Amino acid sequence: MGRLTIENISDLESFIDGCTFFGVGGGGNPQEGFAVLKEVLDEKGPIEWKNVDEVDDNNTALCTFLMGSSAPMTEEKQIAMQSLGLTQRKYPQNLFNAVLEWENYTSKKADVIVPIEIGGSNMPFPMAVAKKLNKIIVDGDYAGRAIPEIFQTTLMLEDVPFTPGVSVDKFGNVCIIKEVVNVNLAERLGKYLSAVVFGSTGLAGFPVKGKQLKRLLIRGTISKTYEIGKIIKSVRDNKTSLREALKIFDGQLLFNGKVAKKEIINDECYYKGFHIIGGENEFKGNQLKIFFKNENHIAWKNEKYLVSSPDLICCIEPNQIKPMRNSEIEEGTHLEVYAFPCPPILREPKILKWLNPKYFGFDLEYIPI
Repeated sequence: MGRLTIENISDLESFIDGCTFFGVGGGGNPQEGFAVLKEVLDEKGPIEWKNVDEVDDNNTALCTFLMGSSAPMTEEKQIAMQSLGLTQRKYPQNLFNAVLEWENYTSKKADVIVPIEIGGSNMPFPMAVAKKLNKIIVDGDYAGRAIPEIFQTTLMLEDVPFTPGVSVDKFGNVCIIKEVVNVNLAERLGKYLSAVVFGSTGLAGFPVKGKQLKRLLIRGTISKTYEIGKIIKSVRDNKTSLREALKIFDGQLLFNGKVAKKEIINDECYYKGFHIIGGENEFKGNQLKIFFKNENHIAWKNEKYLVSSPDLICCIEPNQIKPMRNSEIEEGTHLEVYAFPCPPILREPKILKWLNPKYFGFDLEYIPI
């Protein structure tokens, strides 16, 4: 794809829609992503990104992202936060602080900022950090979708360590993660740090040089996300068929219906459960069940396995043409559910072993869409 630019609010709205849609139910809060990218758009002008081949082989690329459960805030959590003194936000845009703390700790300069995934905040926020700190934005990420755990990425193809890493929460708690046994423990440490403050933490880590970045980056995903956001906006404005429009990206309509039941699985660190959707229109008399762990991972139609991660399962509210996150979906919500093939690199054994039905606890073999 050619280079694209976010130049105005309309462009930004389209981009955030695309990020939310390809966030497959997770990937962070799009309102936060919109706000932070709008701020730098107003302050510093149009937001551009480069082809990774334009990056110098010796540049340092740093990955920064938000980590935490996407579960809704509850009154119980708010009471606990009050008791712990988590009331004043010292670092409301904590990913900026995470990058600065990383540079301060390592005495190194990050030249490039890379999103770990696509999502409503986890793609726009790193781009905003890069723009504000005058660093390079490259057209790509490490997952080609949103993922619940940091080792479900292309970084694992070359066993890139997370450390040295930094965690900064919005309330001003700063943690240096100097060493970890493995990246699975880095995920666990990060998740517990976010659970302690009942929200998300901003992390910076996975430093690589430009030469390695060129091998590991899933290329073109910022442009692709922007393009699909434009398609969603066009369908919304012109009342055309989303089903037809998404075929350009090999999107397949899996189901159309209304959420009949939502089952939540108690988990401190992840937002887990099932959406059970009763069919409408051509799907009347059928049922779709979706398992989610922050993001959507497995879909069954009438109890028959249909599609799963690493392929993408994306939900959109058909009346408003609004991409939906799992925390927003309630009983009674109307949904269209689409599936997209994942970037082929996610089917590599070193990634697929962490991103398939068996990993999520289901006795199913992954079948590519």
